[in-house]
Amino acid sequence: MNFLSKRFYWKCIAAILIFSIAHCPFLEAAKITIPKGTLIRIRLGETLSTETAKEGKTLIFSVETAVRVGNRKVIEKGADVRAYLSEIRHPQRFGRNASLKIKFLTVTSIKGREVPVVVGEHAAKTNEQMGMAAGAAVGGALIFGPIGLLAGLFVKGKNIYIPRGTILHVEVAEDTLF
Repeated sequence: MNFLSKRFYWKCIAAILIFSIAHCPFLEAAKITIPKGTLIRIRLGETLSTETAKEGKTLIFSVETAVRVGNRKVIEKGADVRAYLSEIRHPQRFGRNASLKIKFLTVTSIKGREVPVVVGEHAAKTNEQMGMAAGAAVGGALIFGPIGLLAGLFVKGKNIYIPRGTILHVEVAEDTLF
């Protein structure tokens, strides 16, 4: 074989290898989807109170337990969870307690992708079992039985305090390619 033939031979081999690697079904299998509904355990990084909090405030949460899909870790422990206070209702007369609603946005995957999260049905049930109200709307209306209208004017609801370190669950909002 002369020099040009060897060179052509090696170029053909290289082209075949590149083509086979680019179209390898094993590489397609390596793409992982984080399924909708995957639970993520998160921890509140600061104390929340309806006395001092303002609507629109950015909240600090972090992932408490790493999330795996199969054998692959897709979300690291300590990853940031973005959220904000979407609504605050202060305590009112007639025993109506304060309430707050938290809007969860995203969590950052190991690859740096933003994964949308919500408090869906599964997460809400898990939070309720832990003693938190659905959707992290902690508190709510306290129902007093039949009390007089005048007496109700003097019964004021309570503020909400959620201590730093409180554990909640959110879930992946939609199938997300990892």
